[in-house]
Amino acid sequence: MDIVRHVRFFVAVSDQLHFGHAADELGMAQPPLSQGIARLERHLGVRLFDRDARRVQLTAAGADLLPTARRLLADADSWVASGRAWRPRATLRFGIADDLLEGWGHVLQALAQEGWNPMPVVKPSTTLVHLAREGEVDVALVRHPVITDGLLTGEVVSAPAHLECADPSTPANDLPVAVPPRGAHPPAHDQLVDALARSGHPATVVELETAQERRAWVAAGRAAALVATPRPPGPPEPPGPHPIEIRLRLVTGPLSVRRSRLDVSDLMGHLQELL
Repeated sequence: MDIVRHVRFFVAVSDQLHFGHAADELGMAQPPLSQGIARLERHLGVRLFDRDARRVQLTAAGADLLPTARRLLADADSWVASGRAWRPRATLRFGIADDLLEGWGHVLQALAQEGWNPMPVVKPSTTLVHLAREGEVDVALVRHPVITDGLLTGEVVSAPAHLECADPSTPANDLPVAVPPRGAHPPAHDQLVDALARSGHPATVVELETAQERRAWVAAGRAAALVATPRPPGPPEPPGPHPIEIRLRLVTGPLSVRRSRLDVSDLMGHLQELL
């Protein structure tokens, strides 16, 4: 039994209190409508209408069931409209440099909450630039400087960072900083070492291949981690005498390789505000 169709018969007759008028409203002949109401009453085991040659009236059961019937039809119509409007949601392939994992969760969380369905792609900055150029990532947050010929880029951002270690009682300056190998991105590596030196750190680093290794060394108390410091809302505060800063940039591929269903132009500006 098509329950939604028969409930629609019931609501139409309830509104019109006339089988002929209800049939006209539904665009059907009266006999099938009368048969449908009788079938619904048998299915429910209650009489919905009192009817004679002169008038049609809702029974007590019909009056009690009518509000629920209206909600059922409204939900059914809404469900059909949602189904017709549904489109597959594109996944945003969001690249993030493998030495920027710590402290950037808020960017990924914002993308998820705003419905961008982010899929993180964690690689060295130079690899992410190549993937963006080939259209294999949609947007990437990379360490600057990198060669960005042919890419659309955001402004270079100097992001504050600080050092953390597993034991809060251990001064972070007493430990080397866990970083990727210099060969993966020499300019960014050298800039970081200079920034550490300017901040008063001895600028000793330990070069480890993967993010998992770097986290393990930090957890074991053998190294400190460089963690992005979220900027508080409002006007920027004046920097300290020698802050640690890392330089970042958003990149996306040329128009020729971008996916047509995914417009990242506005997203680039929004992400810039989150950095």
